[in-house]
Amino acid sequence: MKIRVAKKPADAYQHGDLREALVDAGVKLLTEGGLDKLSLRGAAQLAGVSHAAPYRHYRDKDALVAAIAERGFRMLSASMRAELEASGARKTARKLVALGMGYVNFGTTHPAYLKLIFGGALSKQAGPPSLYEAGAEAYDMLRDVVAAGITSGELHQMDPEEMALACWSLVHGLSMLIIDNAIPKPETRERERGLIERLVVLLGRGIEND
Repeated sequence: MKIRVAKKPADAYQHGDLREALVDAGVKLLTEGGLDKLSLRGAAQLAGVSHAAPYRHYRDKDALVAAIAERGFRMLSASMRAELEASGARKTARKLVALGMGYVNFGTTHPAYLKLIFGGALSKQAGPPSLYEAGAEAYDMLRDVVAAGITSGELHQMDPEEMALACWSLVHGLSMLIIDNAIPKPETRERERGLIERLVVLLGRGIEND
């Protein structure tokens, strides 16, 4: 995926939207060279501003990483929500498939974001509240669907947190296998949906014979 970074016009005193441009630049650096390649200096160079300019918005590299992660979480939630709404699903299993489709589609389309937000790159120091809110949004969407399915009797009676985590782990694992070229990406959305459906069935029924 080609990432465009808006540069400061040569005849302009200020960039215009430097905060977002630096996030774009950070994603580009991550995509091309990983976390070690990411720096405020490098982002400034891509945005066409002085090396000091980024510090008006981000105190250090960790702050820029947090901003990239927050955008990634928002994009993940939007992808999952769009698939869920487009599916028109009423049954819990179909809703889980739709959410899984949204997750895998996001992850395989934007691997740099997925690796950043779940790869341990986020600073252990406290981040802005908006980061944690964004991080909880996608998971809460999944947990709510699972909890409703348990309440309605469509899913096994168990801890909704554990079941939601199991669902998350399945689609995250699938996404990473595709991203790392351990398995080929399904050729069509129909095949991708079929694979996720089988994962949901395995989760719902269990893999052990009674």
